[in-house]
Amino acid sequence: MEQENPDQQKSEAQQATQQAAPPSERAVLERFLASLRSDKSFEGERQLIRVVPRGLFVDERGLSSVVERYQAWILKESAGAAQKSVEKCQQWLLDSTAPERLYLVEGKNVLAGFLVPFPLKTPQQYGLPYYLGSLLSTKNYIHPADPQLQNLKSAELKTGPKGLEVIISRRAASVVLPESVLRHFMELAGESRFLQRRYPGIEQNLSVCLKALIGIARRAREIPRAFPMVVPFQTKSSKTTHVRAAGKFLFIEDRGQIFRILELNGRNLSTLLRHELNNAPREKLGSFRLTPKHRDLMGFYETGGRRQSVHARAFCEFSELIRRTREPREKMNGWFTPVECFEKFSSIYQLSQPIEKFKIAGALERFGVQGERFRINGGWIFVLSKEGTVMRTVAKHVRGR
Repeated sequence: MEQENPDQQKSEAQQATQQAAPPSERAVLERFLASLRSDKSFEGERQLIRVVPRGLFVDERGLSSVVERYQAWILKESAGAAQKSVEKCQQWLLDSTAPERLYLVEGKNVLAGFLVPFPLKTPQQYGLPYYLGSLLSTKNYIHPADPQLQNLKSAELKTGPKGLEVIISRRAASVVLPESVLRHFMELAGESRFLQRRYPGIEQNLSVCLKALIGIARRAREIPRAFPMVVPFQTKSSKTTHVRAAGKFLFIEDRGQIFRILELNGRNLSTLLRHELNNAPREKLGSFRLTPKHRDLMGFYETGGRRQSVHARAFCEFSELIRRTREPREKMNGWFTPVECFEKFSSIYQLSQPIEKFKIAGALERFGVQGERFRINGGWIFVLSKEGTVMRTVAKHVRGR
């Protein structure tokens, strides 16, 4: 009697196991998809869906309708046992609490929406609109015909030699925003708590990013060179550069084009200051040594074999406070660079003296600051950790915002 090959036995066993295995949990979606074909009330919304090899693409305008239909369908199929909220149904359908927004491009027709993922071999068989091409992620690509961008105020989208260009209208003259700057702004959004709270999904969606950017840019007002504001060295040294500000955002412009955007807040401010100090002449920093690989520490002073670390937050706070100081000897005259700011910080800090907490308790309470050790120089209070790192900067003599 011929003995069976062990590999053949293993293969047959695997096949038997696969055949006996229960259907995938998401296989139920094929039945739901088939139900849409016979749903007469869905006729008017069929153009907002496409059956694709990866599942069901739903235009964002039709998402709530599809979710509600699924909610009703699953309740009926389970004879009332599966009672799910709209929110739970949407999360399960899209297989995510933060689904990726996608484009489906059919010639001049552009749909923007989300994918209900489940693999399909033949999308054509369901008697519904289908699409066999690839879907494009709005995280990496922006289409001028994006429905969300059609009603933008005071902005025009066009394709230039280097990609998408956005022409933003202003009272005096329009300004051009290149796609490369838009993508850089998206990188800023990835580190900006303000932008993520104000514009949900901005760090994952170029169209949301663009809408936010246009709204902020339209509010920006020109900052004269005589106004104290921290700017990059190249910006201050250029004779043709203009700076506009909207809140904590700076727009660096030259010859009618925005070529750089900065956020003077949080980690983005820390990154700017660190980058500028890294490019500064060594003698400008004195005994201070930068720690570029450390995310939170800006660097340290090394004197007499001892190190005194400075947290990035302490220097960021100083850069904001120094431009509002009332003290003539401290006042910055017009635009100033991060290096000039650091020289001022270093001078004030290194002349500071230790002070007991009870003597400055009122100022600490006013600014909601806590620490283990403290140093003071005039109106400046430096808050240190137990290990001696300069963590915070307080200026009790600086006027309000």
